[in-house]
Amino acid sequence: MKVIVCPNAFKGSLSAEEAAEAISRGLRLASDDFECVQLPIADGGDGSLGVIARYLGAEIYSKDVTGPCGATVTANYGWDDEEKLAIIELAEASGIRLIDELDPWNATTYGTGELIRNVLQRGATTIYLTIGGSASVDGAIGILDALGVEFIDQKGEVIENPKPSDIKRISEIKMDLLTEIRDQCQIKILCDVVNPLLGEEGAARIFGPQKGLEERDIPWFDDALGFLADHIEQQRGLKVHHLEHGGAAGGVAAILNGALDARLIPGGETILEWANFKEHLIGADLLITGEGRIDQQTNFGKGPGLVARIGKENGLKVIGLSGSVHMEIEPIDYFDVVLPIINGPMELSEAMKYSYVNLERTAYQLAMLVLAD
Repeated sequence: MKVIVCPNAFKGSLSAEEAAEAISRGLRLASDDFECVQLPIADGGDGSLGVIARYLGAEIYSKDVTGPCGATVTANYGWDDEEKLAIIELAEASGIRLIDELDPWNATTYGTGELIRNVLQRGATTIYLTIGGSASVDGAIGILDALGVEFIDQKGEVIENPKPSDIKRISEIKMDLLTEIRDQCQIKILCDVVNPLLGEEGAARIFGPQKGLEERDIPWFDDALGFLADHIEQQRGLKVHHLEHGGAAGGVAAILNGALDARLIPGGETILEWANFKEHLIGADLLITGEGRIDQQTNFGKGPGLVARIGKENGLKVIGLSGSVHMEIEPIDYFDVVLPIINGPMELSEAMKYSYVNLERTAYQLAMLVLAD
Protein backbone atom coordinates (compact mmCIF):
# COMPACT_ATOMS: atom_id res chain seq x y z
CA MET A 1 0.00 0.00 0.00
CA LYS A 2 1.45 3.34 -1.07
CA VAL A 3 0.97 6.01 1.59
CA ILE A 4 1.90 9.68 1.13
CA VAL A 5 3.11 11.03 4.48
CA CYS A 6 2.89 14.81 4.25
CA PRO A 7 2.83 16.59 7.64
CA ASN A 8 3.60 20.16 8.60
CA ALA A 9 5.72 20.87 11.66
CA PHE A 10 4.20 20.23 15.07
CA LYS A 11 5.09 23.65 16.40
CA GLY A 12 7.37 23.64 19.40
CA SER A 13 7.98 19.90 19.37
CA LEU A 14 8.64 18.30 15.96
CA SER A 15 9.91 19.55 12.64
CA ALA A 16 7.97 18.47 9.57
CA GLU A 17 10.75 16.00 8.76
CA GLU A 18 10.60 14.47 12.25
CA ALA A 19 6.81 14.22 12.08
CA ALA A 20 7.01 12.45 8.72
CA GLU A 21 9.51 9.96 10.12
CA ALA A 22 7.37 9.27 13.23
CA ILE A 23 4.27 8.57 11.14
CA SER A 24 6.20 6.35 8.73
CA ARG A 25 7.76 4.37 11.60
CA GLY A 26 4.34 3.74 13.10
CA LEU A 27 2.97 2.48 9.80
CA ARG A 28 5.96 0.22 9.15
CA LEU A 29 5.78 -1.24 12.67
CA ALA A 30 2.34 -2.51 11.75
CA SER A 31 3.38 -3.98 8.41
CA ASP A 32 6.19 -3.91 5.87
CA ASP A 33 3.49 -3.71 3.21
CA PHE A 34 3.23 0.07 3.74
CA GLU A 35 5.30 1.95 1.17
CA CYS A 36 5.76 5.35 2.83
CA VAL A 37 6.63 8.35 0.68
CA GLN A 38 7.75 11.12 3.04
CA LEU A 39 6.97 14.64 1.80
CA PRO A 40 7.30 17.03 4.76
CA ILE A 41 5.62 20.36 4.04
CA ALA A 42 5.48 23.96 5.19
CA ASP A 43 3.41 27.00 4.24
CA GLY A 44 5.79 29.89 4.80
CA GLY A 45 5.44 29.83 8.57
CA ASP A 46 7.81 28.60 11.29
CA GLY A 47 9.93 25.66 10.19
CA SER A 48 9.80 26.39 6.47
CA LEU A 49 13.56 26.76 6.06
CA GLY A 50 14.46 23.09 6.47
CA VAL A 51 11.64 21.91 4.22
CA ILE A 52 12.49 24.33 1.41
CA ALA A 53 16.22 23.56 1.66
CA ARG A 54 15.36 19.85 1.32
CA TYR A 55 13.50 20.36 -1.95
CA LEU A 56 15.80 22.99 -3.48
CA GLY A 57 19.03 21.26 -2.45
CA ALA A 58 20.41 24.15 -0.39
CA GLU A 59 22.95 23.85 2.43
CA ILE A 60 22.16 25.26 5.87
CA TYR A 61 24.46 27.93 7.31
CA SER A 62 24.25 30.06 10.44
CA LYS A 63 25.04 33.67 11.29
CA ASP A 64 24.87 35.80 14.42
CA VAL A 65 22.41 38.66 13.92
CA THR A 66 20.32 41.11 15.93
CA GLY A 67 17.19 39.58 17.46
CA PRO A 68 13.77 41.26 17.58
CA CYS A 69 14.56 43.23 20.75
CA GLY A 70 18.28 43.79 20.30
CA ALA A 71 19.92 40.68 21.73
CA THR A 72 22.26 38.69 19.52
CA VAL A 73 20.76 35.47 18.14
CA THR A 74 22.16 32.76 15.88
CA ALA A 75 19.99 32.40 12.80
CA ASN A 76 20.08 29.64 10.18
CA TYR A 77 19.62 30.29 6.49
CA GLY A 78 19.86 28.26 3.29
CA TRP A 79 22.37 28.81 0.51
CA ASP A 80 23.00 27.21 -2.89
CA ASP A 81 26.30 28.61 -4.14
CA GLU A 82 25.93 27.25 -7.68
CA GLU A 83 22.53 28.85 -8.17
CA LYS A 84 23.33 31.89 -6.00
CA LEU A 85 20.04 31.19 -4.27
CA ALA A 86 19.27 31.95 -0.63
CA ILE A 87 16.46 30.82 1.68
CA ILE A 88 15.76 33.08 4.64
CA GLU A 89 13.21 32.38 7.34
CA LEU A 90 12.24 35.59 9.10
CA ALA A 91 11.43 33.67 12.29
CA GLU A 92 15.06 32.58 12.58
CA ALA A 93 16.20 36.17 13.15
CA SER A 94 13.04 38.10 14.03
CA GLY A 95 10.65 35.48 15.32
CA ILE A 96 8.29 35.67 18.25
CA ARG A 97 9.82 32.48 19.66
CA LEU A 98 13.08 34.38 20.23
CA ILE A 99 11.72 36.77 22.88
CA ASP A 100 10.57 36.23 26.44
CA GLU A 101 8.23 39.24 26.54
CA LEU A 102 6.15 40.71 23.73
CA ASP A 103 7.20 44.26 22.85
CA PRO A 104 5.34 45.46 19.74
CA TRP A 105 6.41 49.10 20.09
CA ASN A 106 10.10 48.21 19.91
CA ALA A 107 10.51 44.78 18.27
CA THR A 108 11.90 44.98 14.74
CA THR A 109 12.98 42.88 11.76
CA TYR A 110 16.53 44.29 11.67
CA GLY A 111 18.13 40.85 12.05
CA THR A 112 16.29 39.57 8.98
CA GLY A 113 17.72 42.53 7.08
CA GLU A 114 21.19 41.50 8.26
CA LEU A 115 20.61 38.01 6.82
CA ILE A 116 19.48 39.51 3.52
CA ARG A 117 22.52 41.80 3.44
CA ASN A 118 24.78 38.82 4.13
CA VAL A 119 23.50 36.73 1.22
CA LEU A 120 23.57 39.74 -1.10
CA GLN A 121 27.25 40.08 -0.26
CA ARG A 122 27.63 36.42 -1.23
CA GLY A 123 26.19 37.27 -4.62
CA ALA A 124 22.58 36.11 -4.25
CA THR A 125 20.43 36.58 -7.33
CA THR A 126 17.33 34.93 -5.87
CA ILE A 127 16.10 35.07 -2.28
CA TYR A 128 13.16 33.06 -1.01
CA LEU A 129 11.94 34.74 2.16
CA THR A 130 9.42 33.08 4.48
CA ILE A 131 7.80 35.47 6.91
CA GLY A 132 5.56 33.54 9.33
CA GLY A 133 6.13 33.76 13.07
CA SER A 134 7.23 37.41 13.24
CA ALA A 135 7.59 39.15 16.61
CA SER A 136 6.98 42.64 15.26
CA VAL A 137 4.58 45.00 13.54
CA ASP A 138 7.30 47.22 12.11
CA GLY A 139 6.32 47.36 8.44
CA ALA A 140 9.81 46.07 7.50
CA ILE A 141 11.57 49.25 8.66
CA GLY A 142 14.08 47.06 10.48
CA ILE A 143 14.89 45.13 7.31
CA LEU A 144 15.18 48.33 5.28
CA ASP A 145 17.37 49.97 7.93
CA ALA A 146 19.78 47.02 7.77
CA LEU A 147 19.89 47.39 3.99
CA GLY A 148 20.98 51.02 4.18
CA VAL A 149 17.68 52.88 3.94
CA GLU A 150 17.59 56.13 5.92
CA PHE A 151 14.47 57.31 7.70
CA ILE A 152 14.46 61.09 8.17
CA ASP A 153 12.38 62.87 10.81
CA GLN A 154 10.67 66.27 10.66
CA LYS A 155 13.89 67.99 11.79
CA GLY A 156 15.83 66.52 8.88
CA GLU A 157 17.74 64.13 11.11
CA VAL A 158 18.26 60.42 10.56
CA ILE A 159 16.25 58.22 12.93
CA GLU A 160 18.83 55.81 14.32
CA ASN A 161 17.72 52.19 14.89
CA PRO A 162 14.10 52.94 13.91
CA LYS A 163 11.38 51.06 15.75
CA PRO A 164 7.61 50.79 15.22
CA SER A 165 7.09 53.63 17.68
CA ASP A 166 9.10 55.88 15.34
CA ILE A 167 7.06 55.31 12.18
CA LYS A 168 4.89 58.42 12.48
CA ARG A 169 8.01 60.56 12.98
CA ILE A 170 9.16 59.76 9.45
CA SER A 171 8.99 62.64 6.97
CA GLU A 172 11.29 61.23 4.29
CA ILE A 173 12.67 57.83 3.30
CA LYS A 174 15.98 57.70 1.41
CA MET A 175 15.97 54.45 -0.58
CA ASP A 176 18.67 55.11 -3.19
CA LEU A 177 20.73 52.09 -2.11
CA LEU A 178 17.85 49.74 -2.90
CA THR A 179 18.22 50.30 -6.64
CA GLU A 180 21.38 48.17 -6.68
CA ILE A 181 19.64 45.42 -4.69
CA ARG A 182 16.65 45.37 -7.06
CA ASP A 183 19.04 45.12 -10.02
CA GLN A 184 21.03 42.27 -8.46
CA CYS A 185 18.39 40.09 -6.89
CA GLN A 186 14.76 38.95 -7.11
CA ILE A 187 13.15 38.51 -3.69
CA LYS A 188 10.20 36.14 -3.51
CA ILE A 189 8.19 36.16 -0.30
CA LEU A 190 6.38 32.95 0.63
CA CYS A 191 3.26 34.07 2.49
CA ASP A 192 1.15 31.95 4.85
CA VAL A 193 -1.79 34.39 5.05
CA VAL A 194 -3.79 36.35 2.47
CA ASN A 195 -4.70 39.39 4.58
CA PRO A 196 -4.12 42.92 3.24
CA LEU A 197 -1.95 45.50 4.97
CA LEU A 198 -4.70 47.66 6.48
CA GLY A 199 -8.23 47.63 7.85
CA GLU A 200 -10.39 45.13 9.69
CA GLU A 201 -8.57 42.19 8.08
CA GLY A 202 -5.17 43.87 8.13
CA ALA A 203 -1.86 43.32 9.88
CA ALA A 204 -2.52 45.31 13.05
CA ARG A 205 -6.12 44.22 13.63
CA ILE A 206 -5.76 40.49 12.91
CA PHE A 207 -2.18 39.66 13.88
CA GLY A 208 -1.21 42.53 16.17
CA PRO A 209 -2.71 41.03 19.35
CA GLN A 210 -0.59 37.89 19.08
CA LYS A 211 2.46 40.15 18.97
CA GLY A 212 1.35 42.05 22.07
CA LEU A 213 -0.84 44.87 20.78
CA GLU A 214 -3.58 46.02 23.14
CA GLU A 215 -6.97 46.83 21.63
CA ARG A 216 -6.32 50.53 22.14
CA ASP A 217 -3.02 50.29 20.20
CA ILE A 218 -4.46 48.77 17.04
CA PRO A 219 -5.76 52.00 15.40
CA TRP A 220 -2.37 53.68 15.93
CA PHE A 221 -0.49 50.82 14.29
CA ASP A 222 -2.99 50.58 11.43
CA ASP A 223 -2.52 54.30 10.78
CA ALA A 224 1.26 53.97 11.08
CA LEU A 225 1.43 51.16 8.51
CA GLY A 226 -0.79 53.18 6.18
CA PHE A 227 1.48 56.20 6.71
CA LEU A 228 4.50 54.09 5.79
CA ALA A 229 2.74 52.63 2.74
CA ASP A 230 1.88 56.18 1.58
CA HIS A 231 5.58 57.08 1.56
CA ILE A 232 6.48 53.96 -0.41
CA GLU A 233 3.69 54.48 -2.94
CA GLN A 234 4.59 58.12 -3.49
CA GLN A 235 8.25 57.31 -4.15
CA ARG A 236 7.88 54.13 -6.20
CA GLY A 237 4.52 54.65 -7.88
CA LEU A 238 3.34 51.20 -6.77
CA LYS A 239 0.11 50.35 -4.99
CA VAL A 240 0.66 48.34 -1.79
CA HIS A 241 -2.30 49.22 0.45
CA HIS A 242 -4.62 46.46 -0.74
CA LEU A 243 -2.26 43.72 -1.89
CA GLU A 244 -3.32 40.16 -1.19
CA HIS A 245 -0.82 38.77 1.37
CA GLY A 246 0.33 42.35 2.14
CA GLY A 247 -0.49 42.17 5.85
CA ALA A 248 1.79 39.19 6.49
CA ALA A 249 4.48 39.60 9.18
CA GLY A 250 3.35 43.00 10.43
CA GLY A 251 3.31 44.53 6.96
CA VAL A 252 6.68 43.17 5.81
CA ALA A 253 5.13 41.67 2.69
CA ALA A 254 3.46 44.85 1.44
CA ILE A 255 6.35 47.19 2.20
CA LEU A 256 9.04 44.96 0.65
CA ASN A 257 6.83 44.56 -2.40
CA GLY A 258 6.80 48.33 -2.74
CA ALA A 259 10.42 49.04 -1.78
CA LEU A 260 12.23 46.06 -3.32
CA ASP A 261 9.79 44.77 -5.96
CA ALA A 262 9.50 41.59 -3.90
CA ARG A 263 7.01 39.11 -5.35
CA LEU A 264 4.36 37.81 -2.96
CA ILE A 265 3.59 34.14 -3.57
CA PRO A 266 1.49 31.59 -1.65
CA GLY A 267 3.83 29.54 0.52
CA GLY A 268 1.94 26.27 0.70
CA GLU A 269 1.26 25.92 -3.03
CA THR A 270 4.83 26.84 -3.94
CA ILE A 271 6.41 24.31 -1.58
CA LEU A 272 4.09 21.54 -2.80
CA GLU A 273 5.20 22.29 -6.36
CA TRP A 274 8.85 21.96 -5.33
CA ALA A 275 8.00 18.62 -3.68
CA ASN A 276 6.34 17.36 -6.90
CA PHE A 277 3.38 16.55 -4.68
CA LYS A 278 0.81 15.85 -7.37
CA GLU A 279 3.16 13.49 -9.19
CA HIS A 280 3.70 11.49 -6.01
CA LEU A 281 -0.07 11.06 -5.61
CA ILE A 282 -0.19 8.86 -8.71
CA GLY A 283 -0.79 5.29 -7.59
CA ALA A 284 -1.18 6.24 -3.91
CA ASP A 285 -3.77 4.56 -1.69
CA LEU A 286 -3.80 6.87 1.33
CA LEU A 287 -2.70 10.39 2.28
CA ILE A 288 -1.73 11.30 5.85
CA THR A 289 -1.07 14.88 6.87
CA GLY A 290 -1.16 16.84 10.11
CA GLU A 291 0.30 19.52 12.37
CA GLY A 292 0.15 20.61 15.99
CA ARG A 293 -3.38 21.99 15.73
CA ILE A 294 -6.11 21.27 13.20
CA ASP A 295 -9.22 23.45 13.30
CA GLN A 296 -11.56 25.31 10.97
CA GLN A 297 -8.71 27.69 10.03
CA THR A 298 -6.75 24.77 8.57
CA ASN A 299 -8.71 25.18 5.33
CA PHE A 300 -7.48 28.76 4.84
CA GLY A 301 -4.00 28.52 3.36
CA LYS A 302 -2.44 26.24 5.98
CA GLY A 303 -0.35 23.39 4.61
CA PRO A 304 -2.43 20.42 5.82
CA GLY A 305 -5.66 21.94 4.51
CA LEU A 306 -4.12 22.50 1.10
CA VAL A 307 -2.67 18.98 1.07
CA ALA A 308 -6.04 17.50 2.05
CA ARG A 309 -7.91 19.42 -0.65
CA ILE A 310 -5.56 18.29 -3.40
CA GLY A 311 -5.65 14.73 -2.07
CA LYS A 312 -9.46 14.61 -2.20
CA GLU A 313 -9.47 16.14 -5.67
CA ASN A 314 -7.30 13.21 -6.70
CA GLY A 315 -9.62 10.63 -5.15
CA LEU A 316 -7.58 9.72 -2.07
CA LYS A 317 -8.68 8.97 1.46
CA VAL A 318 -7.20 11.72 3.66
CA ILE A 319 -6.31 11.32 7.34
CA GLY A 320 -5.32 14.23 9.56
CA LEU A 321 -3.24 13.70 12.71
CA SER A 322 -2.95 16.49 15.25
CA GLY A 323 -1.89 17.24 18.78
CA SER A 324 -4.99 19.37 19.20
CA VAL A 325 -8.21 18.96 17.23
CA HIS A 326 -10.70 21.84 17.43
CA MET A 327 -13.73 21.33 15.21
CA GLU A 328 -17.32 22.36 14.86
CA ILE A 329 -19.96 19.64 14.52
CA GLU A 330 -19.46 19.52 10.75
CA PRO A 331 -16.28 17.72 9.68
CA ILE A 332 -13.42 19.81 8.41
CA ASP A 333 -13.50 20.01 4.62
CA TYR A 334 -11.42 17.52 2.64
CA PHE A 335 -10.48 15.25 5.59
CA ASP A 336 -12.11 11.83 5.88
CA VAL A 337 -11.14 11.76 9.53
CA VAL A 338 -9.04 13.85 11.91
CA LEU A 339 -7.44 12.03 14.85
CA PRO A 340 -5.84 13.51 17.98
CA ILE A 341 -2.54 11.87 18.87
CA ILE A 342 -3.03 12.37 22.63
CA ASN A 343 -4.52 9.33 24.35
CA GLY A 344 -5.45 10.97 27.65
CA PRO A 345 -5.35 14.18 29.71
CA MET A 346 -1.86 15.66 30.08
CA GLU A 347 -0.10 18.99 30.47
CA LEU A 348 0.88 20.80 27.28
CA SER A 349 4.58 20.51 28.14
CA GLU A 350 4.24 16.75 28.55
CA ALA A 351 2.27 16.40 25.33
CA MET A 352 4.95 18.29 23.41
CA LYS A 353 7.73 16.24 25.03
CA TYR A 354 6.17 12.99 23.83
CA SER A 355 4.92 14.20 20.43
CA TYR A 356 7.13 11.79 18.49
CA VAL A 357 6.03 8.76 20.51
CA ASN A 358 2.37 9.78 20.40
CA LEU A 359 2.47 10.37 16.66
CA GLU A 360 4.19 7.05 16.02
CA ARG A 361 1.69 5.19 18.22
CA THR A 362 -1.32 6.81 16.55
CA ALA A 363 0.04 5.97 13.10
CA TYR A 364 0.53 2.36 14.21
CA GLN A 365 -3.07 2.15 15.48
CA LEU A 366 -4.31 3.71 12.25
CA ALA A 367 -2.33 1.16 10.24
CA MET A 368 -3.85 -1.73 12.18
CA LEU A 369 -7.33 -0.41 11.39
CA VAL A 370 -6.47 -0.11 7.71
CA LEU A 371 -5.11 -3.65 7.64
CA ALA A 372 -8.23 -4.98 9.35
CA ASP A 373 -10.52 -3.42 6.75
